[in-house]
Amino acid sequence: MEAEFHQNIQHHVAMEPHAILAVWDGDQVTIHAGAQIPAAYALGMSQRLGVLPQDVRLITRYVGGGFGARVVLWSDTPLAAAAAREIGRPVRLVLTREQMFTLTGHRSHLTQTVRLGASREGVLNAVSHRSVAERPTTMATTMTPAHSTSDALYRTPNLHVDAQVAVLDIPGSRAMRGPNEAPGAFALETAMDELAVATGVDPVELRLRNHATTHPATGLPWSSKHLEECYRLGAERFGWAARSATPRARADGQWLYGTGMATAIYPAHRRPASVRVRLLDDDTAVVSTGVSDLGTGGATVVAISGADALGIPLTRVTPEIGDTLLPQGAPAVGSSATHATVPLIVNAARDAITELKRLAVTDARSPWHGADVEDLRYERGILHGQGRSMTFGRLFRAVGSPGITTLAQSPGTADPGYVHHSFGAHFCEVRVNRFTGETRVTRFTTVADVGRVVNARAARSQLVGGVIFGIGHALLEENHLELDTGRLANSTLADYLVPVNADVPDIDVVMLDRPDPVLTGPLGDGSEDVGTQSLGARGLGEIGTVGSAAAVGNAVHNATGIRVRDVPITLDKLIVHL
Repeated sequence: MEAEFHQNIQHHVAMEPHAILAVWDGDQVTIHAGAQIPAAYALGMSQRLGVLPQDVRLITRYVGGGFGARVVLWSDTPLAAAAAREIGRPVRLVLTREQMFTLTGHRSHLTQTVRLGASREGVLNAVSHRSVAERPTTMATTMTPAHSTSDALYRTPNLHVDAQVAVLDIPGSRAMRGPNEAPGAFALETAMDELAVATGVDPVELRLRNHATTHPATGLPWSSKHLEECYRLGAERFGWAARSATPRARADGQWLYGTGMATAIYPAHRRPASVRVRLLDDDTAVVSTGVSDLGTGGATVVAISGADALGIPLTRVTPEIGDTLLPQGAPAVGSSATHATVPLIVNAARDAITELKRLAVTDARSPWHGADVEDLRYERGILHGQGRSMTFGRLFRAVGSPGITTLAQSPGTADPGYVHHSFGAHFCEVRVNRFTGETRVTRFTTVADVGRVVNARAARSQLVGGVIFGIGHALLEENHLELDTGRLANSTLADYLVPVNADVPDIDVVMLDRPDPVLTGPLGDGSEDVGTQSLGARGLGEIGTVGSAAAVGNAVHNATGIRVRDVPITLDKLIVHL
């Protein structure tokens, strides 16, 4: 089978517009702004302003929603800083909503062609995925939607992936939540559903028959993969067995009901990062890293991981994030911040405990002075040994020390002998009005294999948010480019539609919580005293977006018998066929 898929421009539409406050003190400038990669943002500012990198401080504790729009340094921040320097006063610049559509990036135009060859039993023997994406003249960003989807998802002896670009003089495009994988999965997973219809094989069974036990393009093993369990558990929770493969088989009055499913996959990138841990004489700890938190729970992950690694209550851990004066944090992009940061917190905590023991046996004022360090045991913030016990804060007070500080760093490299991804399965039910074409998502179940779950509540919220992005991708979001002027036609929230409460059902989310045994990062001294529950975590901010739009589209086909390959699936594309 062969099919072509199209999507128009889509936008990040964060609730808060981009805002900058620039304050100069001599030759040094402090910037308050939202940034997903603070260190790179500050470096770019130094280059644009012609000042030394150490003379630029970025404070970005509250990002205000990013989704990829706050990855790069746009022109608003340098302009605000230059104006503040020129007039000798702080300058605050806030973009209007319409400016947000044109000045801070978008998901690009995209055309994709997927060709699948398979046996009559639905076993793939060829996969071809070609794409053509816009590349604005002002930026080098290029979408490659087939990569990390078609080149990684299904077992096939013949694989062809090709990405081309068309250079256009339009506002700059930029990464948007699941930048390549979300549109790539819509094309591939819709094509797989069409193959299921053509072969008469159940869509879940079709994917199980083509499950890749190694990476299809490289042959390397996965660091961890439980996708088959995602399929089976999701199908059971959703009630997939009751589904009819015949379109329009289920109706209730003027509503046609249908169900669909799709696979999710997203790479687990490893990024450079560093973390500082300080144990203080009041029995508290401070965990510091320059990572930003764009609503994903970064500060909470830092605190939880520090408390777990040190074995002390969460209330005694203070997270410090979002400031370029702190150790360089992991970029909050590519679902990578958590699994880049958490192992380093464990590393720094282990080193801190090692230093604590060394202090205890070497300082003459310590009750353990002269003892063998092997005779000391650390547990839940307390040192034990030789019949004595003492909290680390009390030990610091006894020896007259304010505390100890350790730093853990990683170059951002992962084990090259493995391929690192997260996986998931989406199951969706929709109802479509047989007279108007109105489409409503009525049920949604997502099962995700994302490694160790560090913060279950925030993790669920991220997966739900990703699915909502997919619903918008499938049914609502597009901006039309006027070809004669280059103007983005519907650049207001009155004209650019995003999902709201009425568009989103209660979303059933399950996380397998299986630690990735390879993607753990550099370890410390191996001390059994340190909690290790946080190891094996992978990012999950984008996996919910990947494939969820295809699940909606496949459910629409099951409800109506109409296959729509151009997103969003608006009622005008359905009503002419209903």
